[in-house]
Amino acid sequence: MTFGCKVNQYESQSIREAWQALGGTEVADPARADVALVNSCAITAQGERDARHALYRLRRAAPHARRILTGCSARLAAADLAGADLPDVLVPQEAKSALLQGPWALPENITTAVPRPYPPLRISRFRRARPVLKVQDGCSHRCTYCIVPLTRGPAVSRAPRAVLEEARRLLDAGHREIMLSGINLRQYGRDLDAGITFWTLLELLDRELAPQWTGRARLRISSLEPSQLDSRGLDSLLASRMVCPHVHLSLQSGSCAVLRRMGRGHYRPDILKKQLETLHQAWPVMGLGADILMGFPGENAAHVQETLALVESLPLTYAHVFPYSRRPGTPAAAFPEQVPHQEKLRRAAAVRTAVARKRRHFLQELLQQPDMLVAPDGADSGKGVNEWYVTCRFRSLPARKGHDLLSVRAVGVEGNALVVIPTSDGEA
Repeated sequence: MTFGCKVNQYESQSIREAWQALGGTEVADPARADVALVNSCAITAQGERDARHALYRLRRAAPHARRILTGCSARLAAADLAGADLPDVLVPQEAKSALLQGPWALPENITTAVPRPYPPLRISRFRRARPVLKVQDGCSHRCTYCIVPLTRGPAVSRAPRAVLEEARRLLDAGHREIMLSGINLRQYGRDLDAGITFWTLLELLDRELAPQWTGRARLRISSLEPSQLDSRGLDSLLASRMVCPHVHLSLQSGSCAVLRRMGRGHYRPDILKKQLETLHQAWPVMGLGADILMGFPGENAAHVQETLALVESLPLTYAHVFPYSRRPGTPAAAFPEQVPHQEKLRRAAAVRTAVARKRRHFLQELLQQPDMLVAPDGADSGKGVNEWYVTCRFRSLPARKGHDLLSVRAVGVEGNALVVIPTSDGEA
């Protein structure tokens, strides 16, 4: 059972492949399981609750299974459990790679920290049609609200050639859209040779893969820090033949004052706005997403209006908007001027409403596009995503081969998705 971010999805797949290579067989019914793994998240208090509730359910559904708790909330969630609800094995996030040796080769608890090279996790396939390819782990920045540096440790980077090899494995396995993911891609390369950055990695992948795969497969970037959209970042994005015209930004707030309190004073919304204008000129049709955190301690009505004004000015096509969640052990948990829960929800709802208007407008614009390329979700799925990260629903299930990109045309809007039909050419 996997909770949380795309990096967790990747790590679960790596463990799955390792256990299957050791002779394990995955079962859908927990009652048939000899071992059950909960891969947890700690980004919000809800993430911890999800892990605890998963262990409760597994105790009832799989009373004879060995229950293993790992992931970012392993220690935090376990602290609130007792007796029969405790996991049989606790594997903290920093020791997750120990799971690769198999579920029976583990002590009951792994309490000592392990060295921090890049963990030896790898995959050769993915359960979903669009795989995640993890290139970086950890974060050394320490935003005042974020518990991730406490659970995942400092930033570490995967060797560029290892990333390239895995991308080739996934393409050879039939996948046609790969998402490059990490905890903080801005810190990629800092522990490698001088001069290596995430943009170095993207340029390597493009140089090596584009001759064979341009137009047939693509890369998508999971999330960028706004400060990465400097001149080097813009040049790399616009020169790429493989990357989707879509960026997702860890924006968090449109107020400089709030960003400074968050420990995120390394970018300014007004400069970001100009950088996105440059990108939008080169990508007239562009998917733009953002993470936005509302109700941070000290945020007032004027700060909320600054965020709303920025949202209105950016070419956003979607956003993940969260009310601030107080995380024990982070500086912001002790900040004065905590915003009442209901007010946090109200502010988050106001931003979601503003983003939803922009989303509807973008979907109407896409109805004018003569064609787009959709990566189907699976062989029998009636939906997928286009290059701008918009869900597309097929009017009728198209004939297709594997996970190949499909050339389609939008003919309608259904909620937050497009209704599409194949163009005359069909497969890309």
